[in-house]
Amino acid sequence: MFRDNRLKRKLSAGETAHGCWVFLEGGDGVEILSLVGFDALIVDHEHIGADFKTLIAQMRAAQATDTTMLLRVPSDDPVYISRALDAGIEGIIVPTVETAEQLRQIIATCQYRPHGGKRGVGYPESRAADWSMAELDYPKLYRDRLAIGVLIETRKGVENIDEILAVEGLDFVMIGTGDLAADLVDDFEDLAAYGSYDNAELDRLVATLEEKVNASPVALAGVVRSPEKAKALAARGYDFVTLTADIWLLIDGARRALEAAR
Repeated sequence: MFRDNRLKRKLSAGETAHGCWVFLEGGDGVEILSLVGFDALIVDHEHIGADFKTLIAQMRAAQATDTTMLLRVPSDDPVYISRALDAGIEGIIVPTVETAEQLRQIIATCQYRPHGGKRGVGYPESRAADWSMAELDYPKLYRDRLAIGVLIETRKGVENIDEILAVEGLDFVMIGTGDLAADLVDDFEDLAAYGSYDNAELDRLVATLEEKVNASPVALAGVVRSPEKAKALAARGYDFVTLTADIWLLIDGARRALEAAR
């Protein structure tokens, strides 16, 4: 069940990849979004309460196409990450990564001991290894096909970006603009236009991240909420852009239809 990774393939080819966030439970929405043609779907487990049974159903739905399935895990917890990998997730995004040592531990969690990691070798019984029917092939394929990304969401993460980018095994850095903006103030009221992230210091930190990541072999990823903004990020050197989410598509589409009918 561990397939060729469409997202990694596009990033390696220097092509811009487009993604969509998944916040709603169930597989139908995932199947529809994958059939639409997104390169990657990111299921969120940081802010929603979905379980691994639901995640597996969503991964099965995505197998209607070659869309890559990523999971934003709640934290760098090695147990949670290991369970996601054994379930067959094709890539992870870890929030609030701030140091190179933190990233090294994440990479070690994702790799087996023969490859310098510390992941348990229970994969023969896992869904990722076809319930033991792909036991011999899985370890060979896994190392090259898993996508590992991190979210830089704090000033500390920006300050340590050079060391973070030097860690082997990182595929992409995603800039978490919202949390980075929140990290710069003591109260939301201090941000005059929080929704637009109108803050000179934020702009400086984002520009620093863009410059550093674009100068490295690691791909640069960003989050926006419109195709126009997605094109703007691609023009600034972003390799992977998420431009919408299942809930945003549902809300925006429903509002437009209702307003047009009234």
